[in-house]
Amino acid sequence: MLGNMFKYEDGKLYKINKRCKKEIVWLCLNDNKSNKRYIQIGVNNRKYLLHRLVYLFHNPDWNIHDNSQDNSIDHMNGNTLDNRIENLMCVNNSQNQQNRTQYRKGIEIKGYYFCKGKNKPWIAHWRENGKLKTKAFKTEQEAKDFTEEMRKLHYYRPCKK
Repeated sequence: MLGNMFKYEDGKLYKINKRCKKEIVWLCLNDNKSNKRYIQIGVNNRKYLLHRLVYLFHNPDWNIHDNSQDNSIDHMNGNTLDNRIENLMCVNNSQNQQNRTQYRKGIEIKGYYFCKGKNKPWIAHWRENGKLKTKAFKTEQEAKDFTEEMRKLHYYRPCKK
């Protein structure tokens, strides 16, 4: 699908500019001119997400048209504009959701929270086999350490946060 119209160099994907007829001019596709979280690129009158094109460029047997739950591309460092191949991994949808930043009422959720008026006020929460689990601690540091341990144990990799 990508043929010789694309090249990957220094962590960026380039496409031949068809408007230049006299010489080959490469356009960098990684330059995000909008405020969007993902970069979209037109190829053969169809729009694709840039990270999926980069992954396909390095894995030609991978099916870019398979939009099933088992064919997501994850940005391992959480930065959706970092489309270097070493930052991309093919995962299922559940794995892809594990390192996204979650917010409640505009405040980042860290995997633990404070519950006023309890003997052990710091509550750690995590998912195990799809079920939400919790455990209480006396200090914030204990809750934080336990949360990281549960991530390592139950998630496909520790979150980068």
